[in-house]
This record gives sequence, C-alpha cells and structure tokens, in this order.
Amino acid sequence: MKSKLFFTLLAASLFAFTACQPSSQTQPDMAQIKSDIQKMEDAWATALNAKDVEALMAMYTDDAVSMPDAATTLTGKAAIRQHQEQDFANQPAGMTFSFETVDVYGNADQVTETGNSTYKNADGKVTGTGKYMCVWEKQGDKYRCTREIYNNDQPSAPAARKSIHLFDLPAGVTEAEWSAVLKDMNSTIAKIGYPGAGYFLYKTENDDAKNYRYYFEGVWPSAEAYAKIHEDPAFKALDKKYGPLYKKIQALEVYRRVGLVQ
Repeated sequence: MKSKLFFTLLAASLFAFTACQPSSQTQPDMAQIKSDIQKMEDAWATALNAKDVEALMAMYTDDAVSMPDAATTLTGKAAIRQHQEQDFANQPAGMTFSFETVDVYGNADQVTETGNSTYKNADGKVTGTGKYMCVWEKQGDKYRCTREIYNNDQPSAPAARKSIHLFDLPAGVTEAEWSAVLKDMNSTIAKIGYPGAGYFLYKTENDDAKNYRYYFEGVWPSAEAYAKIHEDPAFKALDKKYGPLYKKIQALEVYRRVGLVQ
C-alpha cells in the first residue's frame, strides 16, 4: 500500500514538473515570416505590372480558391487564370499595383496575411485602394497562395464604353422576345470571358410616354474588350442569328455609341 502511494505521488510530481517546463517547440519568427510574405507580395505586384500570367500562376497552389471583388468564387488555377487574363485585357494601359503586408498570423507552414493594395495610373497618380486576405501555404522552400479574398475600397469603375439604344417595339416583336435575345447574347459574352459586359434592357416608368418607351444599352469595360467580343466566332454567330430581328428595332431606334468622359 505504501509503495503504491509512493509511486502515485512520484508520478504526479513528475507530471507537475513537466507541465511547468517551457515548451521545447520553437516558436515561429513572425517578424521574419512577415518579411518573407512582403517579398512574395512584391513579386506578385511585379507579375501583375508586367501582365505575366505565368509568373502569377506559379504563386498559387493547384487547389487555390480565389474570391475576387464583384465576381463569383474561382476554384482551381484554371478558373483563376481565366479571370486574370480577362482582368489584363480590361486593364487600362500603364496601370500599376503595389501591396503592403499589414499583419500575419499562423506558423511557418501556413500563414494568414492581411494587407492593403494601391493602384496607380500611367502618370503615377493613385486611382484606387483596396484590401485583401491571403492564406499562404509553404511548399518546399516557397510560400504559395491557397486561399484569397480581395476587394476595392471604392465602387467599381464605370464602363469605359457604352452603346445606347432608345426605341419602341416594332409590330410583331414582344418585350419578352427581345429580352430573351439579349440574355442569350450576354450568356455567350460571359463564356467568351467578360461576365458583366453585354446588353441590358430597360422600360420607361413614365405612363404618359408615347415614344421611345424602351432603352437598352451595351456595356463594355474597354475598347479592346469590345473588339475582342465582337470578333469572336460565337458572338458573330448570334449576331447573324438575331440580325433580322434587330433590324426591325434598328429602323425605329435612336442609337449612340459613347465613351467615358474622364
């Protein structure tokens, strides 16, 4: 009985002694990790400013997930690449990016970063700011982005180019019919790589309006995007398909192509 009590007390004492000892596990050097992540952000900005999609994709894990501003979630590098190539096509000439790592959390193997972004035009003037969160995963001796979310501090920039169409429905053409045509064209435009661009139909709310009671607009992020969409074979096929119907509207419309006044 005494021996059992002795060993019980000894075990308890050893447990208490061990629990009071400092952990032998090395704590991560968060200052060094923050410096390493800032270097990654500098490389990220360099790739964006050079429109180097290959360098950018090399900084993502294969199973990366991205949640961009004003867009659906992108899962996998193929989806992220397509979105980035579209961004490059829409990007104003001379636009540059920079990123500042504000804080990091986690350990040497997986780091969550919060940061700020700055955008400048070709003249070096700040045209926008934003913020982001990125989860970095260490693979070998390099960090790669595995999850990210980012957005702008300001509302999205207005479309650089529009076409406006004031019209009345021709005889034999219904509102539902023309609306379905525009939706079909917008679906194709999105598949080409420009979701958010396309045609949008409106109807006047003035009950006493007798003329030009309908309005639809074409919205294009840039002149380059407009040309790329209209030259795409899939868009040309729809343009040919719906051309006879549009000619009926065209005979009654007031049409203007307009560009953004800076």
